Amino acid sequence: MEKHLIITQDRDGSSDEVCNWFYRYGVHFKRLNLDSYKLINRKNDLYSDYFNFDSVDINIPGNTKVNDENFTEEYASIWFRRPSASLENMVVDLTNSGLSTVLLQAIRSNQKSELKELYDYIFNSTIQGKVILGNRLKTRVNKLEILFLANKLGICIPRTKIVSKKSQILEFQKEVSNSLITKSIFEPIASMDDELRELHSSYTNELNDSILDKLPNYFSPSLIQEKVDKDFEIRTFVMGENFYSMAIFSQNNEKTAVDFRRYDREKPNRNIPFSLPEELTLKIKKLMKIIGFNTGSIDIIKSKNGKYYFLEINSVGQFGMVSRPCNYNIEYHIYKYLTKNEEKTS
Repeated sequence: MEKHLIITQDRDGSSDEVCNWFYRYGVHFKRLNLDSYKLINRKNDLYSDYFNFDSVDINIPGNTKVNDENFTEEYASIWFRRPSASLENMVVDLTNSGLSTVLLQAIRSNQKSELKELYDYIFNSTIQGKVILGNRLKTRVNKLEILFLANKLGICIPRTKIVSKKSQILEFQKEVSNSLITKSIFEPIASMDDELRELHSSYTNELNDSILDKLPNYFSPSLIQEKVDKDFEIRTFVMGENFYSMAIFSQNNEKTAVDFRRYDREKPNRNIPFSLPEELTLKIKKLMKIIGFNTGSIDIIKSKNGKYYFLEINSVGQFGMVSRPCNYNIEYHIYKYLTKNEEKTS
């Protein structure tokens, strides 16, 4: 019997929902959580289809076995849902070893590097799948590179600059005759303060006079964009040739107007199903092919002047926020995508 492999993390709710469809139709699969190194009691039905790297047996050249799972077999499908391992949870605890702090840090760093080498070998050299969703080798893309490629394909993007001086911001402001926003070049900050029990997150922010007055003359290179006068925002989940889009009317709420991720639980944004123009869809498909993605979540702004502005793409972005409000049932369609070859041969 052919098997399906889902590579994800322990607490990914979207993976849970897709797994439920495998259970419903009795289709055999294996789930690997890369952020969990706990021992799994496989006599417990809840974990009968789960495994991790607590028992590794590799012959080079030869078989690669993890908990009796032979990775050299070809899977019917592989879904690289969250293929980046959280190595912090998988390093041997040496806290009470009596080693110096400097040496302890060096050993932990080396362990992480060795685990990464192991994963790269297993995922890049041994496992194969007839259907692949996601990209193990490339879990994220450079935001600046994506903006460059999108613009090259004729996809509209906000006027963008990387600057490191306050004077450059003021000059850019005059050029666009409009407000400016700033966002992270890499990923937004999300840090938990254990003492205060507060989550500190960074968002897209407008560079108003109050912020500009506080800026130093020189600072670390930062991403600045022209603020688009938006009609609404769009989150699009792409899976193969299928596009699932949702219009987010975030501009109607002052709290979410600049960044819809500043959720207002008391007054949620209105979300409705939406269809992107065919011309834009074709260009995005070309962009996805160039960067080697067959799935991902894309953020777009529909401006009041009728233009669509591409913002960014996340290869492992959340899709539940699109699936539920729009009744797309994306989780079921992912299951169907992964098992499509079985349907052809049944």
